[in-house]
Amino acid sequence: MATVEREIDELFDLPLDKFTAARNELAKRLKRDGDAEAAEQVRSLPKPSVAAWAVNRLARRDPERVRSLLNVAARLRSAQERSLKGERAADELRAAQAEEREIIRGLTRSAQEVLREADRPASGTTLERVSSLLRAAAVDEPGRTALREGRLTGDVEVSGFDAFAGLRLPVKGRGRGAAPAGDDLAERRRQKREAEQRRKRLEKRVRELTARADAADRDAARARKGADEAESVAEERRREADAAAAELAELDS
Repeated sequence: MATVEREIDELFDLPLDKFTAARNELAKRLKRDGDAEAAEQVRSLPKPSVAAWAVNRLARRDPERVRSLLNVAARLRSAQERSLKGERAADELRAAQAEEREIIRGLTRSAQEVLREADRPASGTTLERVSSLLRAAAVDEPGRTALREGRLTGDVEVSGFDAFAGLRLPVKGRGRGAAPAGDDLAERRRQKREAEQRRKRLEKRVRELTARADAADRDAARARKGADEAESVAEERRREADAAAAELAELDS
């Protein structure tokens, strides 16, 4: 299995236009060697999107900065969870958001260079997808593992707690005026009620976004599978045409 994992890593490190042929060849070889389970695992690997391929290259070229993104995303998620519980984490949340934005900007600039070196368009739309993919994949599993290992295959929809990554928190000193000392208990109760109501609204939003993201993932997976199957059929027909042309040449010689 260690050898198979290493060969899968090598697949994701190939130029994008060589991925499908190399994947199919590896799957065939594994099947010939009697490892049907590994062969099926390899054959089911979707060809990465352009944005995912660029991010995978970043994971190999700049692993330290990718680890920094994973670390700050974990801190951001923790601060978001505590905020939803009504705990005070505004300063930590703002700091994590700022650091995350800075790291993603740097990685996106690196992705632009990766794409240019590979003679692939580094359009604004593609770079925006790279940024979104970095942000979404860093939030929770299995995206974090795929990002760390450089094995992303497609866009990851923003879902769960990451939906609140851009949440704007009030700046200190701009909140409601402080209640008189005698009303402290009533004020704390009011704040607790408001926090609970907000938590319920956000939890509902998390469920809705997660369901939509799951549906989009399923649609994308079906589309990628169809494209890969069509590409495999085309490659097989091309080989058959080449064989027929060779046979015809022999007859004419």
